Amino acid sequence: MKALTLPDMGFLYCETVSRPNHVAAMQVFDIPDNYQGDYGEDLYQQLMQFTQIEKPFNYKLHTAYSGLMYWQEDDHIDLDYHVRQVRLPNAGDREQLLEYIEHAHSNLMDRNRPLWEMHLISGLANDQFAVYLKMHHAFTDGVKANSILLSYLTPQAEGSLKAFWTQTGFESDQPDTEVKASMVNKLKQSSAVLTKQVRAIPSILGLGSKLILQGVNIYKANIITPFTSPKTPFSISPKRARRASTSILPLLRVRNIGKIAGTTINDVVVCICDIALHRYLSDLNYQLKQPLTAQIPVSLRDINDTTSNNRIAITMIELAHSSATPLTRLMAIKEACNKLKQETTLLSDEALTSYTLVSQGLAVISELLNLDNVLPPVGNVLISNVPGPRKPMYMMGAKMQECFPLSALPPGMSLNITLYSYMNNINVGLIACRSNLPNLNKLSNYIHDAFTELEQVVMNSAIDIVSEQIARLDKDDILSNSMHELINVINDNACSTVVLDTAKKPVLTKKEDHQKSSKRRIVKVVKQTDDMIS
Repeated sequence: MKALTLPDMGFLYCETVSRPNHVAAMQVFDIPDNYQGDYGEDLYQQLMQFTQIEKPFNYKLHTAYSGLMYWQEDDHIDLDYHVRQVRLPNAGDREQLLEYIEHAHSNLMDRNRPLWEMHLISGLANDQFAVYLKMHHAFTDGVKANSILLSYLTPQAEGSLKAFWTQTGFESDQPDTEVKASMVNKLKQSSAVLTKQVRAIPSILGLGSKLILQGVNIYKANIITPFTSPKTPFSISPKRARRASTSILPLLRVRNIGKIAGTTINDVVVCICDIALHRYLSDLNYQLKQPLTAQIPVSLRDINDTTSNNRIAITMIELAHSSATPLTRLMAIKEACNKLKQETTLLSDEALTSYTLVSQGLAVISELLNLDNVLPPVGNVLISNVPGPRKPMYMMGAKMQECFPLSALPPGMSLNITLYSYMNNINVGLIACRSNLPNLNKLSNYIHDAFTELEQVVMNSAIDIVSEQIARLDKDDILSNSMHELINVINDNACSTVVLDTAKKPVLTKKEDHQKSSKRRIVKVVKQTDDMIS
């Protein structure tokens, strides 16, 4: 048997009926043109032929008398239980697909079996097919889940069908920890696991001191203290039923917002989420006196590590004030993310893991004791961003068009927003408590609205800068490298509909003509930008 790490066990001990700790993905495929037969049935029958199940997909849980948990190999796996065939009625639309997934995502996983499920969903409109892949968080984090997800896809349409549970490379090469006969030896093993966390105390004490000082308004720490967030519908302990929704952002245009504003893609998407959350709260007449906070997972995984289950730390940043403009909001979030990066680089992985265990553990205790009305929220929302492949991927000839991550709700919160980049889009998956956030579709629509609003503001700001620079230049300076570089960045934006004619070689005889011509061209650009974002 193989002992679970403390973070892995944490996802199991902190799980309740109201807050299951599994993660999932919803993949939507286009069935191959002129496919002869029932694609869903054929796929199911072929997958059922893969009966050899490799580690760790044959692991089930075993809890020792000491309370420690172990992975135990299961030699009698009912593959038909784990691979499920589902058919939606009457050419199901996206709403019906999400309704099924909401129900499946609300249910706890059976701990007497390996903690993974693959739902094959046929009957969708437009000759589409879907897969809902569900795995427990004790079994995987987002990075490893992405590796598993990609393992049964191929970059060529004619690629051979693969089943992820038959593949190796997801389990550590180190020998399994054998359970000793006596309780003394078990306690020694648990002590060895705990010692590594205890060694992190010196480095985490510095962070703890900062957090204490921040609590009495003496020192502003870069990592925000839990239980200092404003109360919102997002920060209420969830009930069992889930609501799911999706949104799609164009990756190239999001990247160009970052290029023009001097921020990262992650800064941009967090800003977009912040704008959308404030708009949602405004509809509910919430007047916030302080910024929202967001939990941000940080991967501690080595670049080639696909064997560890959970190698993440949960950190927190303060977003922007409700009165902030889109551009000032983006700059505030950029600063907060940069400070977070600086702070986390000073801490060891063990210290960050300890910080995560302590903060999340306190949140679970608060949730179990129903202290929502006594303590401030631990946080408002969890926002995560997982990079995916830029090239199309296929399964048995079917092209994957979309892949939406659907994660778990953090302790004390009712909303999780996870983003996954695939091909030319960023797919946004939202999971929420059904009773606390019944209008989740409104929030997903606001995410797209926030993107167009931020893009317009950033583009208009860039155009103003370009027009000011052009007005100061003589005709011989128009083709300078610096000006061309700035113009090209804007030209590359979005849908290729924003075009600055000044990138061409103008023939001018007078400076006045140049200025008039520049103004005319800038008006044209503004109009095209408005058309693009409307």
